[in-house]
Amino acid sequence: MGHGFTEKLVFLWDCILGLIYCGDEKCVICKRDVYDDENICEVCKKDIKICRTGFKIEKNNCQFDCYSSSYYSGVMMELIIKLKYKSSFRSGDVIASYMKDTICSNNIFFDVLTYVPMTEKSFKNRGYNQGEYLAKILGKYFKKPVVHCLTKTTDTMDQIGLSREERWNNMYGSFKVCDVHHIKNKSILLVDDVITTGATVFCCSFELLKNGAKKVNVLTGAKSKV
Repeated sequence: MGHGFTEKLVFLWDCILGLIYCGDEKCVICKRDVYDDENICEVCKKDIKICRTGFKIEKNNCQFDCYSSSYYSGVMMELIIKLKYKSSFRSGDVIASYMKDTICSNNIFFDVLTYVPMTEKSFKNRGYNQGEYLAKILGKYFKKPVVHCLTKTTDTMDQIGLSREERWNNMYGSFKVCDVHHIKNKSILLVDDVITTGATVFCCSFELLKNGAKKVNVLTGAKSKV
């Protein structure tokens, strides 16, 4: 009953979005005309630099497999900024479409998806979590559950402007698992918008593994070259 009610809510939300965007056939970046329900034009697509291979983040003899759909530059950087700071959910839809392709091309297996959490204060200020938004689109496409199993317990400094070591120190001890039931013996796909040093996603992944997850893979929309 609960699942059916949720599906009805999702359908209703899709209808609302359809009404909002009806006739809005312009590229979310350059405002050129687009067709076939696309949110981005072919010219802007060509500016997105795709990441072809995965990589690893490692600390203290623990490592996790990571995948990013593109590099954090040009159009992809603008898409992420629009989603993160300007509530442009059409930009989020574009990012998620590239993340979907990354999952398929790399045959990434997972039982459930989760996302990098925000503090309650940050969530209230922004009104949404961009990682959660991306995870829910992917969950709907792959028919996998999206679970809220992590909390951010510390209101850390903004990572912008910090050195690599400062970023790692800033994140240690900032995340805790709040729901063990949904991750026990599961393969988890941890979703975020962008990865720089990997400190944030590593700390989240380590907490998931420590609390019973079988495996954790990381997927982001973009990857910084830092």
